Amino acid sequence: MTAGTPSPLVNLFEKEDFEDWSKPHLVGATTEYSSLLTLQAKKEGGERKYGNGIIVSVVTCTEIKQGVAIETGKTSQGYFDACSVIELDDEDFKTLGINKNTNVRVTSAAGTVVLKAIGARQGLYPGLAHIPMGPWANIVVPSYTYSTGEPCFCGFDCLIEPAPEAKIESAVKLMHEKCGLEYVGDPHYD
Repeated sequence: MTAGTPSPLVNLFEKEDFEDWSKPHLVGATTEYSSLLTLQAKKEGGERKYGNGIIVSVVTCTEIKQGVAIETGKTSQGYFDACSVIELDDEDFKTLGINKNTNVRVTSAAGTVVLKAIGARQGLYPGLAHIPMGPWANIVVPSYTYSTGEPCFCGFDCLIEPAPEAKIESAVKLMHEKCGLEYVGDPHYD
């Protein structure tokens, strides 16, 4: 897409559904995807409800539990347990109709990953979720840098849907798939 050209994604919705904040964005697919998710949720009658899921703003950062676990290696069970999670507010669990420790599918403009939904370990509120920085977060973090040279690790929209039967993949398998490499197995996980 060339600069100044509206995204073709906006044609998915009728013109009267757009408000000032949701007009075609020229900053990259991530913002367009976020706006379209929000618009579709409004068309379905809810602020954040979308199908059987909800739309949340996601932040990623490092945390102590993750830092301790990395000492045993990124393929260790401790690191997996610390990083393959998404923290949600109690209200978001109610809206999703799931219990804590249920697997969910998290989708952004960048990709989709399955994570375990856990209760917030820090100050979150409904509509704000946290994924510890690491391989699982990297799947959904948008690559657009807004000319800073670093991806936007905070404040990007994701759709969270219940996926209790879905498997959370190992860091090794995720990175192989993301890089287009053949996955031959992970002795620590498979």
